[in-house]
Amino acid sequence: MTRHLGWVLFLIGGLAVAQTPRPRTTSAPDAALKARVHAFLDRSLGWQGLDKLEVQSISAPDASGLRTATVLLAKGTQTKTATYYITPDGKEIIEGEVNKLSGDPWAGNRSLIDTRGVPAEGAANAPVTLVEYSDLECPYCKEESTAIETLLNTDPGKVRVLFKFFPLTQIHPWSMPAAEAGVCVAEQGSDKFWNFEKAVFAAQDQITLATAPRRLRELASEAGAGPSAYDACLAKPATHAAVEASIANGKKLGVVSTPTLFINGRLIPGAIPEDQLRLLVDHEARFPVLASSAQASLGGKPGGQQCGECRPLPKIKHLLQP
Repeated sequence: MTRHLGWVLFLIGGLAVAQTPRPRTTSAPDAALKARVHAFLDRSLGWQGLDKLEVQSISAPDASGLRTATVLLAKGTQTKTATYYITPDGKEIIEGEVNKLSGDPWAGNRSLIDTRGVPAEGAANAPVTLVEYSDLECPYCKEESTAIETLLNTDPGKVRVLFKFFPLTQIHPWSMPAAEAGVCVAEQGSDKFWNFEKAVFAAQDQITLATAPRRLRELASEAGAGPSAYDACLAKPATHAAVEASIANGKKLGVVSTPTLFINGRLIPGAIPEDQLRLLVDHEARFPVLASSAQASLGGKPGGQQCGECRPLPKIKHLLQP
């Protein structure tokens, strides 16, 4: 995806992924409310030239009186199911995400991130754990890897980095073979995997779907992986299953694009500059008790360019005029 498209779609990126509510009969008042929600979104998002903007459902009021509106947004190959909240009086709409009102609002994310057997670097007792869902064909993941490496080198002991495979196969044709290759290199050691990640990113522009098997094998060997063990690993169905499990784990956490970072459980979508990353890590390092309970990472809303999605939308409260 080009940077231009990432900018055009920036309003979609920060919307929360919604679960599909149970179908129910739409009453006349709800139909009118749907029309008002559509009118608001058409006015606020329509300038982006979306191919589809559909208010799929509006839930019954919850215990607090809030209703949840589920909206489908699409442009080209990109789709997003977004969540909006409508106030009890039906006059205001809230867009963005809902977090637990707690001093540790991202504990739930930490509990969902599966870090078993994933490549890791940095001190095991670091106060901050950064988990990156990444695609080895994604140019923005390449950018973010440089920021993360700089942070690791300049502030050793503060952050532990873990890599999760999230190939965007619908837009990156050789991302799945690269992820499977990464699993096989990581099986031979995390140090070899990080060498492999750096080498793949460096060669990213020269790799194609046709050349990927040969080139990835060469890069794996250069990173220190034994060719025989690498070939045997690639032949195992469990290798592909491991990548699919990593994708499923990311989707459970709402990951839709790469890179997506979790810093002590806090979600950060998109590649962010090293200085912003450092600020976030420094802040999380202030909470070592919370951080030590994690083997995961972040959830606020600074964000940058990413593959498969776009820049996030900040939390804003708008009026829905009746």
